[in-house]
Amino acid sequence: MLIIKLSAIASTNSFLKDWVQQTKDYTQVAVWAEHQTNGRGRRNTKWQTVKGLNLTGSIYISASILQETDVFALNKRACVAVYKLLNDHQIPKLSIKWPNDILSGNKKLGGILVEPIMRGSTLTGIIIGCGINVNQRKFPNLPCATSMAICTDKEFSIEQMFETLANKIKTELTSKTDAHAAYMNLLYGFQEELTFKRKDGTSFEATITDVAQNGTLLLTHKHGQIEAFNEKEVIFKVSANCQ
Repeated sequence: MLIIKLSAIASTNSFLKDWVQQTKDYTQVAVWAEHQTNGRGRRNTKWQTVKGLNLTGSIYISASILQETDVFALNKRACVAVYKLLNDHQIPKLSIKWPNDILSGNKKLGGILVEPIMRGSTLTGIIIGCGINVNQRKFPNLPCATSMAICTDKEFSIEQMFETLANKIKTELTSKTDAHAAYMNLLYGFQEELTFKRKDGTSFEATITDVAQNGTLLLTHKHGQIEAFNEKEVIFKVSANCQ
């Protein structure tokens, strides 16, 4: 895999998307930056990071080597890859919080952003943007954030970690394994009764019973009613202050 290192860039996802559209000779490319000045999360949220302390990078995989082209299925595979990387470093109490956050306990450690590259209605490739809090130890005004350094009291080589992550993501996205089963097995709160909050501020209790193929979260109420939620339509009450 070709790996590109940058000192600073607004967004590794945007850089890589432009790069692969102009340079069509690679089926797998990864780019990471020591400093990302305008990192993006899902649905136009911002990913805040401190220069030189955290992992910010993106991985492109051509559709020609993907085992499937459903975008949310690829999201699940990427989440599993990030989980495996962090588990290798013995980060405690890891889980995947729907749809794409990585937690240690109840605190956010990282997240991913999946962007498809399309030609008309045909998927030609996928870009997986990754942000992981690595060596940062203070998060002003972010009480629900944590880092690998906080979790382990160790420092990590970000460059080496990104190379490993890029290869893990490539392996997961080109694998024939059951991505849904792996994702659900690692899902935060799966088959547990939790408290949620709707967009209107009202709270309710329900159990996470599944995630649909299109990515909606399926919650089962005490009386058996199943309700589906899209992203940003419901907040996990335990992490309400982290949104």
